[in-house]
Amino acid sequence: MKVILSGSTGFIGGEVLNQALVHPKITSLVCITRKPLPEAVESNPKVKVIILKDFTSYPPDILSQLGGAECCIWALGSPAHKNPNLEDCRKTEIRYTHAAAEVFAKSITPSLKGEGKSFRFVYLSGKMAERDTDKKLWFLHDTRTIKGEVENGLLAIQEKEPSFEVSIMRPGGVLAKDTLVPNILVGVTMSIKVDELAAAMISEDVESPKGTRTFENDVLRKKGIEVLRGR
Repeated sequence: MKVILSGSTGFIGGEVLNQALVHPKITSLVCITRKPLPEAVESNPKVKVIILKDFTSYPPDILSQLGGAECCIWALGSPAHKNPNLEDCRKTEIRYTHAAAEVFAKSITPSLKGEGKSFRFVYLSGKMAERDTDKKLWFLHDTRTIKGEVENGLLAIQEKEPSFEVSIMRPGGVLAKDTLVPNILVGVTMSIKVDELAAAMISEDVESPKGTRTFENDVLRKKGIEVLRGR
């Protein structure tokens, strides 16, 4: 299976990359990124790295390299509470994600539909994302409503192209896989280890049945633990 990955240089996307490289069902991994990846990754015969300067534009030469992909894990993001520039955050979070989804729905999905397949778009959102973007929130208003706006846009794209299927991941706090936090506290604090999250996202991308789903933190953690134990 050919998979597209964004955000491979980030904390979460990097763990997705590491697990995807050894996943038996992923035979081709196309990483769209702003900067080169480590040489060990780029030399892997499974990997194709595309340096993309403008994440709102996918010219024909780029699309030709994405053709045949059956799914995408979109881990690129810049949450508002971590980015002092709100407009830059909105561009990265909303415009980049929607632009990619629109292109994939129009350019990649039709050929899969002819084969009786769907294109799966797995989006890394966040806990408490708010789809009512007019709602006044006292806690992390910009982060939550921006994530909600992205989710709304993805679901609208799917409405126009039913063979473009969206899965939304809403993790809480994401911890390092070697964290010293006891497992019981990871669950109580509505957090998740990064390897559990990555395992759940990959499983949803390559092994999921048809349909649209939104996964909250507790479900993601349970799914991730099950996948890791089964390896």
